[in-house]
Amino acid sequence: MTLPIKLKRGLKAKLPSAASAGEPLFTTDTHELFVGTGESVVPIAVSDPTLANRVEELEMHRSTVVNSYSEEFDTLAFVDSEKTTAGIVGGRVTPTVTPDFTEDFSTTNYFDESNSMGVTVDTTNRLLRNTSGIKNGIFYAKPITIPSTDKVTINAVANEPSAYAFSEATRFSYSGSVFSQPMGFTDRANRTWKVALVNGTGIYAKVTNPDGSLSFEGTILPFKGNTHTLPFQTVDYVVDYNNRVWFSISNTSLGGVVGVVNSDGTTFKDWYTLYIGSGTVVATSLTVDIQNRVWAFHSVSSYTRLHVFNSDGILVKDMTNILSSGPTPYLRSVYDPIRNQVALGIMHGNFFRAYLFDSSFRMIRNIQLTVGGENSSIDMMYDPVLDKYVAIQTIYTSATTSYSVKLYSLHPETLAQTTSVANINANWVSRLVADGSNYHFVYSSNVELNKLYLATFKAADLSVIDSSVTISTYAGKHYPFKDSNGVLRSLSLTSRYETNQSIDEYSFGASKATVTLAVTNNNGLDWINAIPGEEVTFPTPSTSLLLRARLDSPTANLSPELYGYRVITGTLTGEVIQEFVSTKLPSVSPIAHASLTADQTLQEGSIDWYLSNNGGATWESTILGRKHSFKNPLYADLRVKAVITSPSGSVKSPVISGYTITSSNLLLNPAKSGTNLTATMSADQNLSAPDTFTKINFNTTTQDELQEFDKNQSRFITKVPGDYLIIGSTRIKSPTTSPNGLHLDVRINGQLHKVLNSIVSYSNHAWCLNGSSIVRLQPGDYVELFGYSFFANGVVEALPTYSYFQIKQLW
Repeated sequence: MTLPIKLKRGLKAKLPSAASAGEPLFTTDTHELFVGTGESVVPIAVSDPTLANRVEELEMHRSTVVNSYSEEFDTLAFVDSEKTTAGIVGGRVTPTVTPDFTEDFSTTNYFDESNSMGVTVDTTNRLLRNTSGIKNGIFYAKPITIPSTDKVTINAVANEPSAYAFSEATRFSYSGSVFSQPMGFTDRANRTWKVALVNGTGIYAKVTNPDGSLSFEGTILPFKGNTHTLPFQTVDYVVDYNNRVWFSISNTSLGGVVGVVNSDGTTFKDWYTLYIGSGTVVATSLTVDIQNRVWAFHSVSSYTRLHVFNSDGILVKDMTNILSSGPTPYLRSVYDPIRNQVALGIMHGNFFRAYLFDSSFRMIRNIQLTVGGENSSIDMMYDPVLDKYVAIQTIYTSATTSYSVKLYSLHPETLAQTTSVANINANWVSRLVADGSNYHFVYSSNVELNKLYLATFKAADLSVIDSSVTISTYAGKHYPFKDSNGVLRSLSLTSRYETNQSIDEYSFGASKATVTLAVTNNNGLDWINAIPGEEVTFPTPSTSLLLRARLDSPTANLSPELYGYRVITGTLTGEVIQEFVSTKLPSVSPIAHASLTADQTLQEGSIDWYLSNNGGATWESTILGRKHSFKNPLYADLRVKAVITSPSGSVKSPVISGYTITSSNLLLNPAKSGTNLTATMSADQNLSAPDTFTKINFNTTTQDELQEFDKNQSRFITKVPGDYLIIGSTRIKSPTTSPNGLHLDVRINGQLHKVLNSIVSYSNHAWCLNGSSIVRLQPGDYVELFGYSFFANGVVEALPTYSYFQIKQLW
């Protein structure tokens, strides 16, 4: 009979403090393995730190939910001011003299409202800010009682954001000539071009290198004869892949012309007249594709025409009457390199329309975006990060001075639109200027004559960040651009120098909102600026202190914020032990585990860290960088505490600059927690509305154990956060009209997430459109499938093997 080999075993509570070197021990209650060293016993995992860390990492990722929160102390939102005895100033936590007074704006007890102007105390968010619409506010505190002293230190935490502001204008043009249509741009050598038309002369150009040195300056593409005179309707440019610059002009006497210069300003192709029939040329636009072909659009009173030139300047395509019936006072063409297609935005009558052309110059999509009314202006760009067209339009409403601004995000294939109406009254907008994830534009309004403003919005959600930066009252219409160093600049028309129309140049810089503190101990007779963390000395001691805070911003839409301040007297002596304590932190619920890392400098002291998952009722010591398992994993109030010790006689104290805490809880029943959904259709669905996305009626489920699918609304509603695989498939029978566009997309919370499939049908056939996407969803998020047929009466066929909606939770 074979006997099994058994290790020394028993309860963990009875684990001996020492065992022979190499002797294994097993705990029968916790199932842990230890080994003796001769002087002690240690867990076997500890003998291999790499293995221990890997096990902890795997355990963390085996959790149902993981949540991370990072603190950089730029606000006091998650600082327990009552329990924190350490000082917080300049984004750092360090020992300081115990404050004689602390203000965290949780009440208005020390807010001297009668003497303060233009500020608001927000007790909910515990901060002080300028009142809405106010750029310069001033806060006064009520008298603060302190020990008799002539020295105080003010520690404060403030948020001082930045906004763009205009510089003083400098003259760009020279005297004695009439200028118009200024533009600025960068070429493929990253040089900055500033150009303007000079009546009867040609194009005045000033080109500078990135270091600011002059590359060349003078007249390029000179006009011949006296036909090139004002007024010019529109001018456009494009830089091709040979670093040549193309210009296109619409002019009442010339019709439309195109000219090209080399990178040194010499003429490559002299002005070339494009015959486009009778009528005044209203608008023009240029763009270049990946084949280095330049597309030139011109519009006259009755139609729009496209000319395409190759890289040698030879005309290779002449398409007449691509758009008819009415003038197009605004044209804007942009190139999409991913799909090798050109988008054209136009004002067509009172409508803003968008068109897509493939590389063979075929129109593959057109859509009416909105009614604009009279005298509307537009612009459009392709955003390569979002993979969307971003557009802007002024919309005339009813009254003479009543306009609004509408922003668009357009899908590059379907032109499906997300829109936002900005709270801006503008009858004219400039071209858009991309600046990272934001876009800038200049606008004017009939309500405020001779005033122009700079506005900025986020491309991701079309929300306006600021619209109140004012330009000089001397300025005419502005044409903004970014130079080779990324500085936002603008050229504008002006008549302030002489009767002839001239050009001014402006630059934009970040202007910071500020919080300036001052204190007095003689009831306001003498105010002394108080820099946070620096000691202030008064001429004489006092037991009363007044504090003042000036909140100044370059724009009324952007306010600095003061999150609190402390008044400190005296100095540090002997050993100092102080604490930082957080309030409740964002976390999973409940909290079984947490891992803490910190950005800290110990200097000559020490920092001990503690965690609590029960609101600070009990604190458990933790080691930075290691997973901590709480004794009771069912609590859900996560807090952090640091005990900072600065020894007696030390010159430098420990400092905490920030920390990150990751919380998690265990997956108790993985077999039942994952979504596994399949939904189908009970009947065919007619896509009766043309050029419209319609939700597909999936109203029958074959798998939905967690009851997450709403059959009445044909939508999946998330119950558990996680990563989900979404699969959609539809069989759509195309109507007889061709060519016809068919699309299938997935939408989350009503917004387009992904286009799953898109085709152009040239016959009355049934097409199976399908695709998949992985997305992270939160509880309450809902998912739907939408179908599209450009022409009416496409039919979604209810065949379960072809038309289905599936969702699988991956993690």
